[in-house]
Amino acid sequence: VSCCPDMSAQHSAILVLHNVSKKKNFGDLLRTGAAMGISEVVVVGAEKLAAHGAHGCASHLRFSHFHSLRTAVDYLRNVQHATICGIEICDAAQPVHTHPFRDGSTAFMVGNEGQGLTPTQMEVCDHFVYIPQHAPATASLNVNAACAVVLHHFATWAAFPQVTRDGFKFDVKSPPSSLPHSGMGLKQMRTLGPDGVPLNRKEYGADGPSDCDIDGEADSGVDRGDGGGDDEPVDAMESLFP
Repeated sequence: VSCCPDMSAQHSAILVLHNVSKKKNFGDLLRTGAAMGISEVVVVGAEKLAAHGAHGCASHLRFSHFHSLRTAVDYLRNVQHATICGIEICDAAQPVHTHPFRDGSTAFMVGNEGQGLTPTQMEVCDHFVYIPQHAPATASLNVNAACAVVLHHFATWAAFPQVTRDGFKFDVKSPPSSLPHSGMGLKQMRTLGPDGVPLNRKEYGADGPSDCDIDGEADSGVDRGDGGGDDEPVDAMESLFP
């Protein structure tokens, strides 16, 4: 069940959230993703997440949780058959306005506010896009601003239908998270294995999952400042847990 527009089966967008350290950015990313019609949010690491700044949009999204980046990547490739696109300013990146996207599902990987994508994250990406800047005023955009630009370009390229408008706003439907077993919203987020099958708590021990990356090394979550936000840097675990 989804309140999102009826997307073409040919293209879909998935948002991968891993190593995002500011709670405001996390909520903003959910709001952006919901507005741009993403089909799923893949969360790597912490299970209990805060959605500050999402303005209720989390209730309109499907969340899938994974203990490690390796498991998430296996799921994206083998279950969703998705191409993984990194949003990063690197030599291999293509300008987003050229729409270098590929048919099928695309999972967009965003990086840490200060460090960008880690080498491990970059290794699992199939290709990269970047947003050209037109003035030497900042080294990069805020992670949510960059994500919004990229997802909007993808939605335009994929010809996602526009939501109807009501006056100066867009129409908002009732969140499907109110339906039991809909799989929508943070409260119905499930922890999945690499085959997409839900795991139960006994399968990962009483201590719960760790916040490890694909190589089993803990994410530092250190924020060195992105030049685009007014909020103070916070510890990664503090930002993800309510």
